[in-house]
Amino acid sequence: MIRRIIIVVCIAVLAFAIASIASAETAPEPAPMAAIPEDLMRSIISTWTREQIEAAQSEDFDGRTRYEVSARWQGDILLKTAGQVEFEIKRLSSRPFRGPTVVRLELYVDGNLDRSLAVTVDCRYYRDVVVTTRAVRRGSPLESDAFVIEERDITSLKHGWFDALEDLADAQAGRPIGIGEIVSHRHVEPIPVVHRGDDIIMAVMTDNMSLLAAGEALQDGGVGERIRVRNLDSKKVIYGRVVDASTIRISSR
Repeated sequence: MIRRIIIVVCIAVLAFAIASIASAETAPEPAPMAAIPEDLMRSIISTWTREQIEAAQSEDFDGRTRYEVSARWQGDILLKTAGQVEFEIKRLSSRPFRGPTVVRLELYVDGNLDRSLAVTVDCRYYRDVVVTTRAVRRGSPLESDAFVIEERDITSLKHGWFDALEDLADAQAGRPIGIGEIVSHRHVEPIPVVHRGDDIIMAVMTDNMSLLAAGEALQDGGVGERIRVRNLDSKKVIYGRVVDASTIRISSR
């Protein structure tokens, strides 16, 4: 979506960088250059970007996420003439506004294209997330005294995060976690309730029936995890999802 922003640029009103005007007694000088102030450019681009972010607000970036937007532009923009200036800002891709993002800025004076510029906008996101206070070894239970809630930059975080310490209940570290590190989904796995070699019940459930068979777990698994199991009668190896310490649900499809 392109939004046109119109600002009337008058030499006397917008404090253009105007060369001194020749007096009546001196020889005429070239027409003064008009300029769009740097602060005005930054404000226009940042405001437009915030509107784009809020219009595309996702579950990940809800009201609990704070964001900052800054346009990386330095210096005033000189125009050949003064007049009614229109700004058109365009996205160059469909990528979300996360981190440095390039947009196209077009400036029109009295309807005529004067400048077309590529401007980088930096979008940073901050949120209260679970962070370690000490190093956590792989396989260790995620005890609450090893974590705190802190606001952190999550702009480049690719594997999700946790908002509350309660989210780590019944979980363990699936890999080592360093001190001061944001705890992401890739760090966490359910604590196994089924272990390799355990005798389990394989349950096939549909709307019309429920079938049970004796089986053996071939992998460790926590509640909700998908593991391999063997039917003790047919010896067939299939996958099922852990329900509890003795039950594996087998998909009927």
